[in-house]
Amino acid sequence: MSGKPVSLADFGLSPEWGYMQHQDPIRSLSSANEAWDEMARNLPKYLMATNFRKRVAELPPFDLGALKSEGEIRRAMLALSYIGMAYQWSEEEAAQVIPSVLAKPWYEVAKLVGRPPILSYATYSIDNWYRLSPSAGVECGNIALLQCFLGGQDEEWFIIIHIDIEKKAGIALHAIELAQKAVVANDADALDIALTQLRDGIKSMYDVLARMPEKCDPYVYFHRVRPYIFGWRNNPALPNGVVYEGVSELGGKGMKYRGETGAQSAIVPALDGVLGIEHERDELREYLMEMREYMPPKHVKFIEAVENGPSVREFVTKLGRGSTSELFNQSVDLVGDFRAMHLEYAGQYIHAQAQKAPGNPSAIGTGGTPFMVYLRKHRDETRQQTVTK
Repeated sequence: MSGKPVSLADFGLSPEWGYMQHQDPIRSLSSANEAWDEMARNLPKYLMATNFRKRVAELPPFDLGALKSEGEIRRAMLALSYIGMAYQWSEEEAAQVIPSVLAKPWYEVAKLVGRPPILSYATYSIDNWYRLSPSAGVECGNIALLQCFLGGQDEEWFIIIHIDIEKKAGIALHAIELAQKAVVANDADALDIALTQLRDGIKSMYDVLARMPEKCDPYVYFHRVRPYIFGWRNNPALPNGVVYEGVSELGGKGMKYRGETGAQSAIVPALDGVLGIEHERDELREYLMEMREYMPPKHVKFIEAVENGPSVREFVTKLGRGSTSELFNQSVDLVGDFRAMHLEYAGQYIHAQAQKAPGNPSAIGTGGTPFMVYLRKHRDETRQQTVTK
C-alpha cells in the first residue's frame, strides 16, 4: 500500500510509552466504589475464603457515575474483570450466569474502553502495575502488580514480563514511523537508521521475554495462574457461553468471548504490518483478525494505518542494497525468533503439563485455539518472508 506514513502521536502513542498510558495507572477507585475496590485489591484473600460467589452477589451497586477520568475507567475495568474472572473460575463448576450486580457495570465499563466484558490483555498487563520506586523506570525490578488472582512470584513475574515488553516496544513503534517516513522521502540512509532502531527495539523485547523462566515455573503457571484467564469460547466447561444477567442489550443469550491471550497485544501485528509479513488466509488468520476486537480501539487503528502506509518491504526490494536488505531481514528474523520463543514456552508451560485443572485443558489456549498448531504456523510463516539480498 502507498498511504501516508504513520505518526505515533495521532494514535495517542509515544516512543517512551508505546501502547501504554502516558502516566502510571490509577491505583484505586474512589470511595463511591470502595467495596468493589477492596474486594479486587484483596482478591487472593477472598479466593482463599468460602462463598466467593455469594460475596460478589452481595456487593453494593457499582457507581458508574463516579468514574471521572480515563484512568478511573481503566481501573474500574481492571477491578471488575478480575472479580468477574474469579467469579467464573473460583469453584469446580464454571458459572453459567454472571449476576447483574457484576454483569451490568462490567458491560458498561467495557463499552467505555471499547472491548468485550471479559479480561483482555490490555487490562491484564498494560493497566495493571505500579512503580516500587516512583523515580525509577518501568521495567522488571521496579514494577509490581496492582491486581492478582492468587498472588505469588510466578503470577507477578508472568505479567510483569509482558509489561516490560510493552514499555520497551515504544522504540520499535517509533522506528515504524521513521521507516515509513524514510520511504516517502526516498531516503535509503534514513531507512537504514530506522531499521537499525527497529531491530534493536525488537531485540530488547526478545531479551525480556527470555527472562520468563527466571521466576515463573511452568507447573505453577499451569495450575495457579492460567485457570483464571480462560474465556467462554471453545471451553468445554461452557458449551452455551455465559449469560450476563440484567444486560438487556445482550438479550439473555450466552456470550462466547475469547479469554486473555498475548495474541491480543498490538505489538507483533504492527511489526508484521511494517515488515510486510503476511499470514495465509485461513482459520488462523481469521483468529488473528478477531483478536483485534479485544485490543484498545486506538491500537487497532494504528495497526491498520501501518498496514495501509508506505510499504517498507517494497522499497527495500526495489532499492536492492545489500546492507539495507540485511537490516530488514534481521528484524524479520527477530520477529520469527520472538514467535519461536513463545512457541517454546507454550510447550513447556502448557502442553507438557498434565491436564488436571477444571476448565484448564492442555491442548486449547486461553484464547480458545489449538495454540501449538497456531504458534508453530506463525513462526514458520514469519521465517519464510525475508527479502533476497
